[in-house]
Amino acid sequence: MKLILFSILLIPMLVFSQSEGAKWNYPVKPGSKVWNSLKNNAEKVQNCQIPSDVLATMNTRDLLKVCLNYPLLPDIFAFNNIKDGFTKFENDFNGFQELLKRDDAPDELLKKYKSIEPSAIPASGTILEKGNYVLSMSFIELFISHPLIIKKINTNSKKEIIKELLLKKGKKKNQPDWYQTTGIQTNYLAITSIVLSDSDKFKSELDMTKVSPYIYSGVLTTPEILNQIDQVTNKYLKNH
Repeated sequence: MKLILFSILLIPMLVFSQSEGAKWNYPVKPGSKVWNSLKNNAEKVQNCQIPSDVLATMNTRDLLKVCLNYPLLPDIFAFNNIKDGFTKFENDFNGFQELLKRDDAPDELLKKYKSIEPSAIPASGTILEKGNYVLSMSFIELFISHPLIIKKINTNSKKEIIKELLLKKGKKKNQPDWYQTTGIQTNYLAITSIVLSDSDKFKSELDMTKVSPYIYSGVLTTPEILNQIDQVTNKYLKNH
């Protein structure tokens, strides 16, 4: 499945159908003649920026849709390290930079995340459409894992988000052909980021030399390490 997803990432794509898009839309889209004429990544990045006057008036719900439709978003997974790919996305795109400033961003992320059902992969869809659906959850999990997003979340909301992440993780595990690699990795990244944001005491209970390579780089890990994360997460929920 990981090979299929990486093949999908080589195809210019949008994560969500543009019919779902916000009031503003990308003027140059993957697959168009103009897009194909762009010489390099820098030119593509430049063409994806949101005009400042539009950015200032866009509500957070629409802004999130635009961020999830960012044409170069799948490039995050083209890096050896998810953290490096995610950092490049943040540095490149003014829409995500603005989303990180919005106080209601966590609420909109949770609403969107709750609306996606892992088992609802379109049965009659193309491999690209199915891959888009699978990756959509991973992108939201990555957004949730950002320190500036987590900083805006109170303790009760953190617990609510973790419970939703755990629910999604359980459902993803029932679809191993689609979610056994990246889909589980980004889920654990979001959970671990939230748990470790509240207290350093949990770091002493995790073998970070093995946890970090897994959640950031996708390095294969052992069931023992995943169980370790699960146990710490359950303890976090009980103690908060």
